[in-house]
Amino acid sequence: MPSSSRPDLIARAILWKDDALLVNANHNAKTGDDYVALPGGHVDSGEHCVEALKREIEEELAAKCEIGDLQFVSENVYAGRRASESRRHELTLVFAGTISGEQTRDDGTIASPEKDKNFRWLSRAELADANLLPADIKAFLLGAIEERYRFSDTR
Repeated sequence: MPSSSRPDLIARAILWKDDALLVNANHNAKTGDDYVALPGGHVDSGEHCVEALKREIEEELAAKCEIGDLQFVSENVYAGRRASESRRHELTLVFAGTISGEQTRDDGTIASPEKDKNFRWLSRAELADANLLPADIKAFLLGAIEERYRFSDTR
């Protein structure tokens, strides 16, 4: 979707399973960067964000999901993904969720009906080095992990 005078509204899900985060690997043709992003996508006009997220996951992964609470809001302006695109402005709502019914292949990738999707499980250990975009979502996730696994010596 090309950028307009208003930001694109995006809904994404934080989906953890067995200490790994579901991500879609992609390539930005405009910048040449490889990156990963949380599953989700554009919210259509008149569509509720949670319903859009469920729809996107069903379309992209042929899987069911339960969407929980809103975790984070991210606003970003970036160069776009294709040479023909102008700058893009996105407002991303990030929700907690659970997923079931996804088809994980032997190589660890997840089958998708959409040929341009490259879903896989990203281990918690890989997250720090991954180019997860938008970067503020990655920072949020790393902070949440640090908080969850923080050790406190109460002696």
